[in-house]
Amino acid sequence: SSAGPELHVHHTTHHTSSTQTSGEGRRPTVPLRGPSSLYTTLSPPAEAKPTKMAEYTIQFPTIENLEAGQWSPDGTGLGHHQEIGFAERKAAGRNTAVAMTKALAAATAAGYNEKLVNATVKEGGKKGIEISGAADMGGLEFFCTQVAQPAGRLDLLTLTMHAMNKEIDPEEEESKGGSGEVGKLLLSDGMKDFLMLAYVPQDKTAKVNAVEWVQFVVAELGFGAIVGESDDGWCAAMCPCDPEKGHFAIKIKDEALKAGIKFLKSKGAFPDKEEEDDDECYSGEFEW
Repeated sequence: SSAGPELHVHHTTHHTSSTQTSGEGRRPTVPLRGPSSLYTTLSPPAEAKPTKMAEYTIQFPTIENLEAGQWSPDGTGLGHHQEIGFAERKAAGRNTAVAMTKALAAATAAGYNEKLVNATVKEGGKKGIEISGAADMGGLEFFCTQVAQPAGRLDLLTLTMHAMNKEIDPEEEESKGGSGEVGKLLLSDGMKDFLMLAYVPQDKTAKVNAVEWVQFVVAELGFGAIVGESDDGWCAAMCPCDPEKGHFAIKIKDEALKAGIKFLKSKGAFPDKEEEDDDECYSGEFEW
């Protein structure tokens, strides 16, 4: 048989996988299986030029093993997409991580038992993932919820909030946190005092202001005052309870919960019963 300058046909009586050469100085040829023990050898194509995508570490692969998390075209048609708000959320996540570290340091410096600090972080992380999941299912943007571990102590309630908001760590065995995009009013009753803390993500402060939220609840209770630093996305208030006046922290949290929801309804930030009447689908450990 005869072939072109780059095609050579070899008849053989046995199979071979050895590489054939086609003249001195030429590329080695690759055997291809043909009919009747006929092997045809072709020069292999030149190596493909690496693209810029090879420089990226793929974190969220698609079925084609491309990056699904961001989009950064490199002129070859390859890249990864970046959804709207991605950069803002990553920046907020970094800020929350810093705040969480500071809150942990403050709790340690205050002399709290290590087990109490760990339990506080655990409670915040667990409630955070529950709230995140509930918000995803129902499209809710704001929650009012009660927490136990802080027991009316602002530094521990602050730690709880940051544990709720921290980004979910994919390396952790159990997902925790992840509710940084949900506005929250945390309620905590202590032995004597009652405490509340409101957090609102920056992209939602035009709809609900944290200071106004807390001020409304305090006004509904009839006593209490804002404590610590506050702005449109963060505000806390302490309500010193006097049993002689009928103020009991354990009872006040139910009144505060109703007041917090009442404020959200006044802002159109809470679903009406007709729109969402299936409370059973959410955990009984938090209210909304």
